[in-house]
Amino acid sequence: MKVAHLITSKVFAGIEQHVFELATAMDGQTDHVILCDKSLVNYMSGVPTHSTKMGSRFSPINIIKLVLFVWKNHVDILHCHGAKASAIGGWVGLINRIKIVATIHGLKSHNRSVKYADSVIGVNKEVVKEIPQAKVIPNWFNPAHQGLPSSRSGPVIAVGRLEKVKGFDLLINAWVNIKEELNIIGSGKELLPLQELIEKLGLSDRIKILTDHSYESIEDIYKNASGLIVSSLREGGPRTVLEAINHNIPVLGTNVGIMPQIIPKDLLAEAGNQTSLTALIEEMIPLLPQLDVSAIKIAMHEEYSLENACIKTKEVYFSL
Repeated sequence: MKVAHLITSKVFAGIEQHVFELATAMDGQTDHVILCDKSLVNYMSGVPTHSTKMGSRFSPINIIKLVLFVWKNHVDILHCHGAKASAIGGWVGLINRIKIVATIHGLKSHNRSVKYADSVIGVNKEVVKEIPQAKVIPNWFNPAHQGLPSSRSGPVIAVGRLEKVKGFDLLINAWVNIKEELNIIGSGKELLPLQELIEKLGLSDRIKILTDHSYESIEDIYKNASGLIVSSLREGGPRTVLEAINHNIPVLGTNVGIMPQIIPKDLLAEAGNQTSLTALIEEMIPLLPQLDVSAIKIAMHEEYSLENACIKTKEVYFSL
């Protein structure tokens, strides 16, 4: 069986890491190829890739190119990740008459995007609550990362694309009375507005935005981080929570995605609520050294494993 994974973004972050790890782990069980923008090819080491430029989700030229690739390479299943990829993949499936699997990674209205999918997967129950037939396959911690306990001697970190949905502006505003250092790690179109906000609030000595970290170098960041903060307005995961806990790093954040299932409620703020997030950070940042996540880590390893995700994904493929 040959599976082609379709992703349409240009930045290597959570979804892209998800696809890379899944394809790598399932190598030998099924034949995989990743269809992605050329900017992501170097991140997919060890997995066959095909560089493709998506543009508009309704571009006839792009759809025809995918149709030809699928036909020439005898692809059996097109596994689409995200709304745009799922919309494009649906048209390819109709033309090629191949099976389409759509994975939903975030909280948006996906009903139209997955209209022509033969099977829908959600990374948690919330993202597929409007699609009763969907299967839930949670994100996972990366077993390739040894998960050595962090020294917790470094800065507090926040990791993700620099987009409005990540709520980094709320996080920066909440840091006014905090003396600890915060590193925001990611890249994206909100870089300049966030830098301007940091300067406006006089926080340049305490908050840094780091844009040049690769997938591999994130592991080095976890080795010293004193805590992770998730400030998102909505999330499918986030995967960073699993990686942080795998390194015994305490997590604070908003009640999005899998956060309420993993993180105690007294370490959560209301998503999108500046007052709630500020109160949480001002109360809990000084207490980070006292927080123990060992019990959470044990439970996480049982529930959020890559091995389980591979088994469940394979079941989806062979059910079509």
